[in-house]
Amino acid sequence: MSNTQWLTTWHSDGIHVSSHELMYYRSKVGAFQRFRRLNPPPSQTGALMSKFKGRGMEFDEFRHYQAGDDIRAIDWRVTARTGTPHTKLFREERERPVFVVVDLSDSMHFGSQLLLKSVQACHLAAALAWLAVARNDRIGALISTSQDAGTQGHVELRPQARHHGVLNIIHHLVQQQTTAVAQWQQQRGTSNHFHHALERLQHVARPGSLIYLISDWLNTDASTWRSLLALQRHCQLQAFQIIDPLELAIPTSVTSDQLPLTNDGQQVIIDPSNHHQTQAYAKAMQQHQQAMLKQWQQLGLTVQQFSAAEPIELQWPGVIL
Repeated sequence: MSNTQWLTTWHSDGIHVSSHELMYYRSKVGAFQRFRRLNPPPSQTGALMSKFKGRGMEFDEFRHYQAGDDIRAIDWRVTARTGTPHTKLFREERERPVFVVVDLSDSMHFGSQLLLKSVQACHLAAALAWLAVARNDRIGALISTSQDAGTQGHVELRPQARHHGVLNIIHHLVQQQTTAVAQWQQQRGTSNHFHHALERLQHVARPGSLIYLISDWLNTDASTWRSLLALQRHCQLQAFQIIDPLELAIPTSVTSDQLPLTNDGQQVIIDPSNHHQTQAYAKAMQQHQQAMLKQWQQLGLTVQQFSAAEPIELQWPGVIL
């Protein structure tokens, strides 16, 4: 299916996200889960993730020791108090808090082929949210936008169980993405406030929470990485980068001799036929990518990429969700 056909099917302009686009991923949960069962992440064993880093189980109750019980599960304090050996029983954690943190700042409102990066970020957030409730997790969100005089720069949604949590997130994703695009078009936004959402998340996310981070990571600074380091100590982080092919390299097939690029109100004209310019641009983006990946490696984590130039369902087989 071509990009034009895809947009026609969804009645989408690629600029504004709609709720029916995000509801679609509810029907893809089964396919996502089948792929994950067949291709588990190398660092994870078992079907359920732990509420806390380590055992993967939480305490349920005590019982009298029975033949065959693991002696490591004996609770010696209860045993000493009662005079009878007691063991601890554990149960699998079924309602882990999960957060999707979505960057809708100005740099995310860019797209050269299919969707704006901000639209693709909403699609990915919705897919992750539907997967979370399918695992019986509670799903919440922090949605970051460009701050103006009347907003605090992000919307905070506490984790909720079942479909109520996803529907609440979808409602706010559509609302905030539409508002963010309007502010961007009117040049009303100020700067990236994604790090403010990360700072707030340190107070909201309980230890052991799973946090999905969705951004283009083009506007990170020292405060961003400090917040991520603080979160990584007590929570499990999984990072995604939304990219667009035109950001990584200027295509040689562009017919125009002038390609205007705008960033934070500054416009630069690039000539696609000028190899010196295109090579300098590609080198600058490569250096940025390498610096960003190095920061994640220092946290012991990797970043998975999704392109805004293709539908998510064509990319997910190569990505572990």
